[in-house]
Amino acid sequence: MVTSRRTLRGLVAVSLAIGLVAAACGGSSSTNNLPGGGNGANANASALAAGLYANLDKLDSYQFSWQVTAASMAAGSKETGGYQTSGTVINKPVKSYKINNMGAVQIIVIGDKGWVSYDNGSTWMEDATYASDPNALKGLLPASLYGTNFDTNAGDFKVVGEEKKNGVDCIHYQGSSNLGGAGVVVGVSATSKSDLWVAKDGSYPVSGFYGWTATTAEGSGTWGYSFDITNVNSSSNKVDAPTNVTPTP
Repeated sequence: MVTSRRTLRGLVAVSLAIGLVAAACGGSSSTNNLPGGGNGANANASALAAGLYANLDKLDSYQFSWQVTAASMAAGSKETGGYQTSGTVINKPVKSYKINNMGAVQIIVIGDKGWVSYDNGSTWMEDATYASDPNALKGLLPASLYGTNFDTNAGDFKVVGEEKKNGVDCIHYQGSSNLGGAGVVVGVSATSKSDLWVAKDGSYPVSGFYGWTATTAEGSGTWGYSFDITNVNSSSNKVDAPTNVTPTP
């Protein structure tokens, strides 16, 4: 895959702009629409609730991956780009994280201590940046784009069935093809494809995809965000402090 930062930034900006317009024109969401009326799972719930991502904090542990991909096609040329982040989250007894950010930097956080590696874990350095700044760490988790895409447009998602996803019994939600108003963006013709699977037990998001195909006079492009939550509460989920730590000067 050839990465074009300009293409990726441009498509992300256009897609988010369209999404904001769609949110303004589409249906509204309410936390009262949590599966089971906010007290559990209910396959008869018809609308997606905002804020379900917070339920991941109630799990003992889990693993995750999320990615953004984009492609631009104009005048016979095509550019593609993307990035992926993955990791493990331990919520108790001590908040801990191990994250691989786009293969460029690895991060370990255990309580108030932190380490980073820029050589795929061969060596580590003490760095408490992510331990002391929750916002910096949040930007590496699936929540960094979940709220913008799924929460903002929650009123335009409806239940389409029950399925097992990533080994978890889920309620499958699907978004409308235009999320209520993509066509009001002048000069842009756009359609969306979006699916979300929410655990019946615990009401946490398990997997999702949110994407756009947009066409203008100059050409067309696609943009997509996807995530997966796996290994929920598995004993295999571990975050250990690195042993090969380079002393800080």
